[in-house]
Amino acid sequence: MEFRQVKGDKAWLSPAPVDSLGIHVSFNADLAVRDEVMAAVPALEAALAPFGARFHWGKLSCLRAARVAELYGEGLEQFRSLCDDHDREGKFRNDHVSELLWRRAAPEC
Repeated sequence: MEFRQVKGDKAWLSPAPVDSLGIHVSFNADLAVRDEVMAAVPALEAALAPFGARFHWGKLSCLRAARVAELYGEGLEQFRSLCDDHDREGKFRNDHVSELLWRRAAPEC
């Protein structure tokens, strides 16, 4: 587990819009432990909820499209617009990005 001080920024999809403490849990994408890690994620997110935790949309989490839209608001709309202008067919998106940022259905955590 790693704790990192993060300077806030105003980037459209920044998980740190204000100075923040980042908490990083790594498992090196070892598929043998992925199910175990994902089973622990909801408890970790629930424990951090009272602190207004903003989970990184690009990392493993229980985030869903509606919550991403709520958290990132206008920045998400600007990002989608830019992508629609330059990547109309979504060639630079993967399933994870499509699920969270373009509101495709995602499996429950």
